[in-house]
Amino acid sequence: MPSSVAGGPLQASSASAVTPVVVFDAMGVLYAEADDEADVLTPYLVQLGCAMGEERIRDFYRRASSGEWTSTQFWAECGVVGDDHEYCGRHRLMPGIDVVLRDLSDRGVRMACLSNDVSAWSILLRERFALTRWIDVWAISADIRVRKPSLDAYRQLSTMCGVGLDQLLFFDDRPANVDAALSLGIDAHLFTTVEACRHTLVSRGLLV
Repeated sequence: MPSSVAGGPLQASSASAVTPVVVFDAMGVLYAEADDEADVLTPYLVQLGCAMGEERIRDFYRRASSGEWTSTQFWAECGVVGDDHEYCGRHRLMPGIDVVLRDLSDRGVRMACLSNDVSAWSILLRERFALTRWIDVWAISADIRVRKPSLDAYRQLSTMCGVGLDQLLFFDDRPANVDAALSLGIDAHLFTTVEACRHTLVSRGLLV
């Protein structure tokens, strides 16, 4: 099933009188770095003297973001003395996304985040950028023990939000994650820009 690009026609579900919960991915949507492994994590590890290759770093990150390791265990397995605060300080907020979150909140729209991430890092980032002012449900892979695009990740999100899958409006920058959501009847869209995301929210009557 093809991905629905933000701002394009509805692909997954029919219109409903119930206001949906708007769900955002983290990396590449809430935060500017889309590939946090390549753009942030690997350079940080190299700076600390880690000699592992990219594939092994990727495997270790998958373990930590699946809840198998804590961040402390991850640093130790990589053979470095990493600092969670220092690492998370290298991330940037997606320009303009805070305005979208504020506007949705002002209109009483509930929001959630579904992200593949390490629990401690997710907490530090949401606190650093004060995103809990607007987003109250955080379905993080290390906490729910499953990563996107596994269908169970979306089902757990639905349960945490207390709504059906067809009452989720989802934005993610990875086509595989969008396609998985669409297969479950979620109104899912490929995130390309903040402006396109806002256009989709306006088209759904959630923003003006």
